[in-house]
Amino acid sequence: MFDPADTRFFVALQQVLAEMDAPDVADCRATVDKAIANGAPLDLRAVQQSVEALSAETRDRIMAQVHARMAKDLSAIWDFLPNVPDTPRSH
Repeated sequence: MFDPADTRFFVALQQVLAEMDAPDVADCRATVDKAIANGAPLDLRAVQQSVEALSAETRDRIMAQVHARMAKDLSAIWDFLPNVPDTPRSH
């Protein structure tokens, strides 16, 4: 599929879009679902285009929520620390 960081980003985007009731995000949500399901490069590019097609206000609100989720994902941060496989987790 794709890089673990990309996977986390797309999953966070999928979660944020799933929580939104606005009809203008339905196409974007479907595009993200398809990209996650198959990981094809053209589908990943379609997600970018779909997000760019949203209004600036909607896009900014979505991306702020996605980035907030990613910043709070301690497991993702832990996985990128040096020597992680050799270090037991404290939790």
